[in-house]
Amino acid sequence: MRRGNIVLPVVLFLSLTLIAAYVFYSNRTREYSSDRFLMDTLISIKVYGSDSEALKEAVASAYSEMHRIASLTDAFPKIGTPEYRESDACRINQQAGVAPVVVDKDTFKILKMAKHYSELSEGAFDVTVGPLMDLWGFGGKNPHIPSPESIKSALSLVNSRDLILNEQERTAFLAKRGMKLDLGAIAKGYATEKAIQSLKASGISKALIDAGGNIRVLGRNLHGTQWRIGIKDPRKQNAVVAILQLEDSSAVTSGDYYRFFEVDGKRYHHIIDPRSGYPAGENMTVTTLTADAALADVLSTLFFVLPPEKAVQMAENLDGVDLFLITDKRRIMHTQSLKGKIDVPSETSYRYDQRR
Repeated sequence: MRRGNIVLPVVLFLSLTLIAAYVFYSNRTREYSSDRFLMDTLISIKVYGSDSEALKEAVASAYSEMHRIASLTDAFPKIGTPEYRESDACRINQQAGVAPVVVDKDTFKILKMAKHYSELSEGAFDVTVGPLMDLWGFGGKNPHIPSPESIKSALSLVNSRDLILNEQERTAFLAKRGMKLDLGAIAKGYATEKAIQSLKASGISKALIDAGGNIRVLGRNLHGTQWRIGIKDPRKQNAVVAILQLEDSSAVTSGDYYRFFEVDGKRYHHIIDPRSGYPAGENMTVTTLTADAALADVLSTLFFVLPPEKAVQMAENLDGVDLFLITDKRRIMHTQSLKGKIDVPSETSYRYDQRR
């Protein structure tokens, strides 16, 4: 009897311990991460939760949504391929000057947003920049400096006013033959935002998407603090020039160091000013912070093209928008609301007047 009385509590204790251990293990927060090459860049998604299978399914759904947006907006598939037929951008370009094209609701939203910010910036942002991008060759392997005459000719085909949108019919029409959409300055951000919304719909509350310079975070990090995101130094490899904090928001960077070539010591990069036909020349790097990744993507390009003072002023006048930039004169500038929220090392080689 005495021995039985001892055994029973021990067995009960072990059972309770095993149950507690199982509950703890099954409920502990796990990280699941996945990388895929999509939209001409490496996209990384990290999510956190207690159910490994649910995390995998959520990430798969997020990638599926990004792939869908990529297929709709890709302007580069070869004619006659299945990818070409799936692309709204290709069909709109093919019918330029001919007829309106019925498009997916997400394509229409992208084009409507792009047209709005083209008007707001007086042409500093323009998704009809395709003829200029083709001319400079940044979509291929041999970018080069075009002749002034060819740039002038291409500029006649660049104007978002000639992108005609019919909301009732959900159609898009490029009014002139030879016009061409290039959605590279908005599609990736839009796809990233759709992926985040997909993750939220799957019950994910903590996540980070890094889409080649487009960062979007959901909630706080695993430690319950804001995510710390480094801004790349535009002139030093594997170095950061500043660290910012994000929570339920996005940070998108445009820089003159992503795709460029040099001639006689001068750098020619892929961010073309749609008004001049030449690469924008007053900024090295621009990082825009907003709650929405699509908007951050648009504004990062728009602000890069503008003179730095005008870009900061415009950002100050937009609700929920912050801006960090480095000018071609190596000067750091940012919106006032970022002061105290961004960490710039004291030993930086850039001029930083706002620290004082």
